[in-house]
Amino acid sequence: MTDEATGGPADPERDPRWELVRAAAHRRVATPPGLVDRVLRSLAVEREGPPLSLAAEDGPLAVSEAALVRLARTVATDQAEDVDGVMVSAVALEGGELQVLTTVRFGTAAGEAARTLQRHLTDELARLLRARPPVVNVHVIDVQPN
Repeated sequence: MTDEATGGPADPERDPRWELVRAAAHRRVATPPGLVDRVLRSLAVEREGPPLSLAAEDGPLAVSEAALVRLARTVATDQAEDVDGVMVSAVALEGGELQVLTTVRFGTAAGEAARTLQRHLTDELARLLRARPPVVNVHVIDVQPN
């Protein structure tokens, strides 16, 4: 979709589908309990507590929460480059599961993109760790115009 007058990209807010985004914006959605705390905790450099134990073929792999979250954030960001219209906003570990918060570009099939990123991230973490990674949950938390 291009803007006829300038030959450049059209203003996404003029797209009739943008009404769905406006309608969603008018609905107040509560932030899930503890989400902000989990994301802020994931940004901390040092973690306290025992290492996580991940199942591997030759015995359990011990890895610190901080190292796992940093690795997952790096891999998720790299993998998102291969999923059109998806950007990683944050990664946290909560309840033993990785929570990946993403933003999608307007017009992106959000559910499909999230599932693709989830599969790619899980596969790449398993390859790098040579162990079964924690469950990966990908959440679409924002939509950006083109």
